[in-house]
Amino acid sequence: MKTVPENAPIAPAVRDQAIAWFSLAQSGDMSVEEHQQLQLWRQAAPDHERAWQRLSGIPLQLQQRARQLNNPVARTALQQTRTPTANRRQLLKAFVGFGLIGATAWQSRDSLWLQGALADYATGTGERSHHTLADGTQVWLNTRTALDVRYSTTQRLLVLRQGEIDILSDSHSDPRPLMVHTTEARLRALGTRFNVRSEPNGHGTLLAVSSGQVAARAMAAGIDQLVPSGQQTRIDQYGVATPQPLDQSTTAWIDGFIVAQRMRLGDFIAELSRYHVGVLRCDPQVAGLQLTGSFPINNIEQIFALLEKSLPVHLQRRTPYWITVTARG
Repeated sequence: MKTVPENAPIAPAVRDQAIAWFSLAQSGDMSVEEHQQLQLWRQAAPDHERAWQRLSGIPLQLQQRARQLNNPVARTALQQTRTPTANRRQLLKAFVGFGLIGATAWQSRDSLWLQGALADYATGTGERSHHTLADGTQVWLNTRTALDVRYSTTQRLLVLRQGEIDILSDSHSDPRPLMVHTTEARLRALGTRFNVRSEPNGHGTLLAVSSGQVAARAMAAGIDQLVPSGQQTRIDQYGVATPQPLDQSTTAWIDGFIVAQRMRLGDFIAELSRYHVGVLRCDPQVAGLQLTGSFPINNIEQIFALLEKSLPVHLQRRTPYWITVTARG
């Protein structure tokens, strides 16, 4: 029987089911039949048990703060999450609000897992999606993206928790300003189409404006800087960088491609790894090789075959989830 690596990804649907079962188990009012159904669910597939074990790291904190679960607000949130989709965000936000899920309970590998469960819109690894919001604004989500939508009577706010989005909006159709917030940036759309990418590990926010213009500023301080159509920039804790000409390949992901123009292989593999389930690395020995072309992100195995055919490289596969691009022997 093939062993599934502990760090192998877990599908969002399985995660959501685990959250629903976990919430019901913690509510303290499971029936005998429900206990039996939970055991059958855990035994149905290896990923079910792995998802359950990830969530089982939380009870140590729950035991220390069990009295708070008797709070009517918390119990209501728990008991409303008997289905795996509709109320899972309410449940998890109750956990967060009561301090039952925190940095000590979730390791870095689970960050995307939790963000996706909390977000209004989310994509897993390799997934892309398109949504039309209540005001007609269109939003495309790239791989590993978590987005919250907070509309009120005075503003339309999109909070990009992680990942990358492309937005098409007509500012003249709604008097409320359309804002996009990331960890580092505050963006205000001015009748435009633009792309926003939140880089991991505090490396800033990338903004690319295809039409119209966007007022950008650092979240910490500063004044708005207008970024016009055909320009792109980076926003970090220090401010807004000087805009540069737009790289037209920035939004190729919407059409399902990575476009490379004399791109270093190391940079290409780093970009491709965003769409690959598991670990994908490039040996420094071949990282400086260059490649050009359009590569379909819906067929990563085809990309691997093209790399081995066109470059002096070999794919070293430790497991299906751990691949390193090395020099051909």
